[in-house]
Amino acid sequence: MKIGRAAEILDPEHREQYESLEPVNEACRMGMAALRRLKPRPPHPDGDEHLLACPHCGSGEYLYNEDGNEQRFCGQCGQAIDWGAEE
Repeated sequence: MKIGRAAEILDPEHREQYESLEPVNEACRMGMAALRRLKPRPPHPDGDEHLLACPHCGSGEYLYNEDGNEQRFCGQCGQAIDWGAEE
């Protein structure tokens, strides 16, 4: 299903008769997948305060430069990291 069609189905103002609920279920699955990508992950995925992970992709690699300074972007997914929001 295309994104535009899923958005149309999920619009509360949209009225349509469906022969089965499968298009609605598929649109809901697409919407949930999109929302999960927007929700930031915890910076300490294992609960260990000494291990940090990217809040977008969950990767713990490439978060620091060779000199130990924090990077502004994740080296794995390329998303910007707001280090101040994790405190």
